Amino acid sequence: MKRLAFLLALLFFAGGGWASAQADSISLNARLVLGTGKEKQGSKKVSESIRKRLAKVFKWVHYYQLSSKKLTIEDAKTMTSKLSKNASIKVTNQKNSKVSVSLFSGGKMLLQKTQTLRSGHYMVLAGKSTGDSAWFIVLSKSN
Repeated sequence: MKRLAFLLALLFFAGGGWASAQADSISLNARLVLGTGKEKQGSKKVSESIRKRLAKVFKWVHYYQLSSKKLTIEDAKTMTSKLSKNASIKVTNQKNSKVSVSLFSGGKMLLQKTQTLRSGHYMVLAGKSTGDSAWFIVLSKSN
């Protein structure tokens, strides 16, 4: 009888440890966004909250979502995601909603940023800018 109680206790604690390890994963939405002064008919506009966030800092009038990916990253793990032919990101989950992101263009790292992501907030990484447009990676925490 003691062995059975011991085994049940062991299963309970082992299962609880597994569940808490799963809780440390983070789910993110990664969007490739084009900012431009020209309107692009037929292109998908970003949400109003993303547009407002970008318009506070950048000069562009129009913002379009070129692609998006959903990422789920376990605690202390790194995931690479390609958002276009040239743009990719490498995201590391550093625990407690803190992520470190490296932005690559054409295989070369442009920048690295670390930030705690809260629901409803965005992490913005600016890519290369031409005279009439620029591209961005916008990350947000999924619910």
